Amino acid sequence: MRLEKLHLTGFRNYEKASLEFKKNVVCFLGKNGAGKTNLLDAIHYLSFTKSALIPNDSANVKDNLDQFVIRGDFRLNG
Repeated sequence: MRLEKLHLTGFRNYEKASLEFKKNVVCFLGKNGAGKTNLLDAIHYLSFTKSALIPNDSANVKDNLDQFVIRGDFRLNG
């Protein structure tokens, strides 16, 4: 199984974000506090239905929003 697209709405520091993964190896680059770890945690959330970092789901909602959505598009067996 391979994650091809990741869509975030209201998750941590992301109001809206969409990423597409076309390669087998993906690197996230950015300054401290840019949200690299939040992207990895969003992928973890898709896999295990919980955050690896914050046990309280409501703490993952971006400030001033009511909810968050994490959606992934996966490819099975090629």
